[in-house]
Order: sequence, then structure tokens, then C-alpha cells
Amino acid sequence: MRLFCLEVKRVLKSRRTLILLAVALVLSVGMAYLPIAFESINRPNPDGTKTELDGMEAIEFKRDLYSAINGEVTAEKVSEALKTYQSLIKEYGPIESDTFPVAVSVKQIVPIRPLLKALPELYADPLTGAGADLMDINPEDVAKNYYQKCETHLADVMRNEQRNYPTAQQQAIDRYAKVDMPFQLHAGYSKDAFDYIELYIMILAILCVSITAPVFSGEYQSGADNILRCTKHGRTKLAVTKILASCTIFAITFIVCITLHLLISNLAFGIDCLQSSIQMLFSIINLPNWNLLQTQIIVSLAGLLSVLACVCCTLFLSARCKDALTVLLISITIVFIPTFAYTALGVNWISAIFPSAGLGMQNNFLYQLINFDYLHISRASFWTPYITLISAVIEIPVFLFLTVRTYCRHQM
Repeated sequence: MRLFCLEVKRVLKSRRTLILLAVALVLSVGMAYLPIAFESINRPNPDGTKTELDGMEAIEFKRDLYSAINGEVTAEKVSEALKTYQSLIKEYGPIESDTFPVAVSVKQIVPIRPLLKALPELYADPLTGAGADLMDINPEDVAKNYYQKCETHLADVMRNEQRNYPTAQQQAIDRYAKVDMPFQLHAGYSKDAFDYIELYIMILAILCVSITAPVFSGEYQSGADNILRCTKHGRTKLAVTKILASCTIFAITFIVCITLHLLISNLAFGIDCLQSSIQMLFSIINLPNWNLLQTQIIVSLAGLLSVLACVCCTLFLSARCKDALTVLLISITIVFIPTFAYTALGVNWISAIFPSAGLGMQNNFLYQLINFDYLHISRASFWTPYITLISAVIEIPVFLFLTVRTYCRHQM
């Protein structure tokens, strides 16, 4: 324990480490604030003018507008919202036109938009996927077949995306059958806020591997390792202690920073918004049976696994390479490889099994959850979020073992 405490102290005493940890803490606040700042809406005034609201003012104003629709998403409620929308369009014309009154748009259209958002998708062309126009959808059909249409639409999507893999199609249908219906809607939370969670997790991974890079290689460079290796607790015990100290620091840093980030975001948008089903924020046919709070927790835990996998990979490289700069460059490249692979090749094994597979832009764990990406071995199909999590769980102990073995066999 004394050796562990000394190693933690040694890492934290580094000026470089303190700066990077401070950056992580500041960014947790800054990146939580950005989606809040981007919120805006025009509030109509009694004299016919309008006032543009931004940030918290816009969020609070929208929260009041959405209060009437919050609760269970019943087919009847969606049907009534569609009738209201169609009657207003027939009376005033297209919403995009200059003739459409701002007051009507804000007070009558904005509150029902979260209920109508899924309809163009549900009534999309089953062959082309082109979304339907709200004016062409029959409200009576919505009242009768809303949730049945969800199941039909999922089958159409899976048939189009996984045409040659009936196993993947059936897996998605079976998983969707376990989703609780009717959905819950507490409108107001921003999609952008989820994107910033994933972006922040990726930045945390880069900061953590930057701190990790010199753990072993830095002492190779300075020559301190030549002395430490000859001590009573050198080699295996020293390597294990360094690993435990590094992983502990980064796990605590991640938990503190992501908790602060989520706390700011959730308090701003409203805790009640987190009761919404994930299907009401993203796609109506998303497969997870979670609300937004559960989604945040799962995404954060998956992010922690990915960050730890990247850290463990960096520890192995640090034990392997003789200078910290080489370790840093290789580690950061590894962080970005799944993003590059996904951009160039689409869904593939490289973007799913690398230590950083849960990080990135369009390939991050959140997007894996809300998409319908499967990888295949012969006739067997595997949903990519499962592959990402299992890969990270396997890679962490494997890289730790390789780190200890490599360090013990390192030649001075």
C-alpha cells in the first residue's frame, strides 16, 4: 500500500499531469454548457413582435410549452397532435412561409413536435426509406396502428439494411419486442447534449493516454528505471503498482468529470426529461429498453471501459517503447483508428474491436446503440455494441498482463 501511495503521489506531482487533469475538469463544465448555450427560440410578444431567447431562458420557455404533452405517448395523443398540425397548415400554409404566424408556430406547433417527430419515419416508403409528409398521413390510421406500425417499420428497416442476414433481422425484432410500450415522453432534453457527452469522453481518453505515456518509458529515458529495477520490489511488484496507480487515478478522474458534466446538463434541461424513452429522442425503433437516464449511465460506463482499455494499451506501449513521445503518438493514433476505419469502410471489425471502439464521432457507443449495425461470422450475427463492450472487457486484462510481462523482460 505504501508503494502504491508513493506511485500515486509521484504521478500527481507531475506538473504536466496536473495541467491535463485541470483541463479535463474545466472541459467537463465547458462542454456541458455548450448544448445549453445553443438552445434558442422566438417568444411572441403581445404587441406582435418577437423576442429571441437563448440558453436557460429558451430551455425554461420550451419546458412550459412541452408540459401539456408530457407523459405516456398514446396513439390517441399522437393522432390528435397530427390533426392539430394538419388543420393549422391548411389554415395558414407551410410553416416555412412568411405568412405563418410566429405566435401560432410557437404556441401550437412547437409543443406537439416531439409527438410528431416519429411519424415521417414510421410512414416512410418501405423500399426507399424516404420519409412521409405529415400532411399525407391519416390521423385515424395513426390512432389505430401507431405501435403496430413501429414493429412493421423495424422489420422493413432490418430487411433493407441486413437483407442477406435473416439472423440479424430476427435478433432486432426479438429485442424490440422487449421494449416497454407505450413510450414515455418528457420533452426538452437535447440530442446535442448526448453528442457532447460522447465527444467529452473521447477528449478524456486523449488526456488520459497523454498522462499515461511516460509511466514506464519516461523512466527508461531518464535512467531511473535502471535503479528501481534493482530494488527489492522492482520488476513485477513495481509494474503492478504503477498499473494500479495509473488505472485508479484515471478511473476516479473519469467518474468525477463525467458526473460533473452530466449533473450540469441534467439540472439545466430538467431531471424530469430523463424519464423519456430513448425512442422519443432518437429513432422510434431504437432497440434498447431504456430511458434517457439509463442511457446516460450505460454510455458513461461504456466510455469508462473504453478509456481504461486505451490506458492499458498505452501502458503496454510505455513498457515496450524507450521514449514517451513514440508511445504518445502511437496511442493517440490508436484512439482515432476506429473513427478513420468507420469513415472509410463503414461498419467493420476494426472499428468494433480496437480499445477505442466505443469512442469517436459517428462510430461511438451511443451511435452504435441507436443504429442497426451488425457484424457477421458465417451465418452468426452480432450487434456492434456487444462486440465493443466484450472486446474492451477482454483487452483490459490482456494488455495489463502484457505490460507486466514486457516490463519484467525489458533489457536495460
